[in-house]
Amino acid sequence: MAPTASDITGLDRFQALWQRNLTDGAIDNSSAIHQRLLAGYSESQRHYHTLEHIDHCLARFEECKALVSEPDALEIAIWMHDVILVSGRPDNEALSAQLYLELSKGVQHDEMRQLVSRLIMATLHNGESLDDADAIYMVDIDLSSFGLPWDDFLRDSLNIRAENQHLCDRDYQLNQTRFQQGLLARPRFFLSDFFFDRYEKQARDNLARYFEYQRDSG
Repeated sequence: MAPTASDITGLDRFQALWQRNLTDGAIDNSSAIHQRLLAGYSESQRHYHTLEHIDHCLARFEECKALVSEPDALEIAIWMHDVILVSGRPDNEALSAQLYLELSKGVQHDEMRQLVSRLIMATLHNGESLDDADAIYMVDIDLSSFGLPWDDFLRDSLNIRAENQHLCDRDYQLNQTRFQQGLLARPRFFLSDFFFDRYEKQARDNLARYFEYQRDSG
């Protein structure tokens, strides 16, 4: 049975995940790491990249889990991919990956550690770090909120704007439009068949409607 929304980001789930990937004799700091994650996703400057985003991503992961090659690595990457969020910094993903590498040093196998790091970096959404089999699922999971119903999509869009107070409206809109148009220009918004079948049309419809919303609001 899939976890419910109330326990999907709970300690029991994270602890079981972390513990089954420990090397022999490694010290288990999963409780402290979980608290570090909760503290990060609860920071006051966050509006979109909160624990709710991790809830959403883990729920999508549960839906496609049977299709991925290394589910534990993908799940750890989901937990860790936005733990560092400093407004205006271009290297939040790299910092999040670095934090994971520090927390996992000496307690998880290096092959696992490097894979998780690459999966985190895939969420830059620049077309790189997609060599690993599960990277397309990582990318699609992270972008899946584009395929939510319109009201939820608009709420998320406004929350992302609230996280970027360092940018004026003009610069923010230019940056976001460039990113969104880049996604739309791809032959497929979602790279995996699983997410393409479920969210492609809604995501494209949402963005078309959002561009109209921005013009009307401007």
